[in-house]
Amino acid sequence: MMGIRSNQTAAALVGTLLLALILAAPPGRPASAAPEDVQRDLVDVAGADEPHTPPALNRAIAFRYHAPQAGRPSAALLLVPGLNSGPNSLDLISRALVATYGPSLEVWAMAMRSTQLQDRRGVEEALAYGNPDFALGYYYGKLAIDGRMFHLLRGPEVPYMAYWGVDVHLRDIRALVHEIHARYPGVPVILGGHSLGGIMAGAYAGYDFAALSESGPASNRAAPEVGGREISGLLFLDGLPLRIPIHLSPGQYLHGITVPILGRIPGVDNLTAADPGRRVWPFTRTSKIARTRDSILLDVLSVYAYLRPESASIFPFPPRNGVPITNEALVAALFSDQMEPDLLVRAGVEIPVGIFNRIPDPANVNYRGLLDLESGRPVRGERLIRLPPPQDRGGVRVPIRSLVGAILRPGGDFTLWYFPWRLILDFGLAANLDTSDAFARQYLHLTHVRETAVPILAIGAGHGIIRSTRMTDFYLRHIATPPGRVTVKIFSDYSHLDVEDADPNPAVPLIVDWLKMVVH
Repeated sequence: MMGIRSNQTAAALVGTLLLALILAAPPGRPASAAPEDVQRDLVDVAGADEPHTPPALNRAIAFRYHAPQAGRPSAALLLVPGLNSGPNSLDLISRALVATYGPSLEVWAMAMRSTQLQDRRGVEEALAYGNPDFALGYYYGKLAIDGRMFHLLRGPEVPYMAYWGVDVHLRDIRALVHEIHARYPGVPVILGGHSLGGIMAGAYAGYDFAALSESGPASNRAAPEVGGREISGLLFLDGLPLRIPIHLSPGQYLHGITVPILGRIPGVDNLTAADPGRRVWPFTRTSKIARTRDSILLDVLSVYAYLRPESASIFPFPPRNGVPITNEALVAALFSDQMEPDLLVRAGVEIPVGIFNRIPDPANVNYRGLLDLESGRPVRGERLIRLPPPQDRGGVRVPIRSLVGAILRPGGDFTLWYFPWRLILDFGLAANLDTSDAFARQYLHLTHVRETAVPILAIGAGHGIIRSTRMTDFYLRHIATPPGRVTVKIFSDYSHLDVEDADPNPAVPLIVDWLKMVVH
């Protein structure tokens, strides 16, 4: 997920038949609403041992979703969040999967290691006391909590983030895969992810974790330890494995590149320069990919939407004279697939009721254009732009109340405040899946992609990233999984966030049926 705008089958016959039944299921068949009695526990284990990083931050973290008093599971699903996303972005689908599958499934939602750098004290305090002003005062004023004031991190304070690329994150994922295997020997582990998280899952399956470098005689190299041999299936949620619109040359990888719309992406040499004066901040603080202040703002706005949904927003948002809008409607506007310009932030939430001008859709999904929040004003007889009454909310895929609840789940976060540039660079280097690229092998070890042979379920969104089955062809041509073990389902009217956050979510029963087929 990008930052919100500040301004704005098996090959056997039985397996084939099972897959046919899955795809023939009614597309609107609803899953059970994610119940609050599904439990969520923190898992914190040793992660990748990155030498430049303080040891306390070399951790692999996830939230484990399970039924109350559940025993040994029959399957475990580890989900990786998407671009600039935290574990809370996977909360709704994790709860729904456990509720629908039953007590023999555990779902683990990974938290990227930079989540450890986020100070959620203001959010937690505001929720504990039922007063959103605590969050506002802590992040934007001078309110101290427990004797501490909020401190926004600067690049020179976290130089080690320059090394938090694909290798480090895949080794963090592996630590969690190994933790599941250690807890439940013999239980199959399925790896999946949303958006960039799906790309990372695909990379994991083809990664050689024993390869430290390409130097030295072959006799000294360790036997391959390929991620795909440790998992039993791959689940992709609107994230095509290893296909991104940027492929970097060695020079661009080392020295940077300017990309239309996104702007300047620094190179590895810029991030790791020995001279601190030449070193570029290692996270995307102001990039259109992800903005630190946008992520913090979303948390604060969500607290107001949760505690004071119908009150007038006090935020001059967008800047200028502000828009007269309720707190809940404002957050909905930031995600609405009818209002939000950023394709990767869109969801089928309620559309605020007001009078708006139309502007072109930069993603060319809405042919009539988007409703412009900045031009908004209330309808006649209303003082504020607000959400429609409950009886008029038919067709809503992601109720904003459910989404806000997920954003504010304790312990995690919906977005990443500090997203590492190195992760973008590394995936840009690996985008063409050329395992013979000697330069890329100095940094990455995607040398066994063509050996990937596990069952695959890919779910796309017609208004998201994977809009058609053809968009999976690039990856499927590079792996060994036979067509009979690949299932692709496109929800034609869904936006990017709908596949993980819809409530109820028609993707959930599809995933559950597929998981049971993989396990049995």
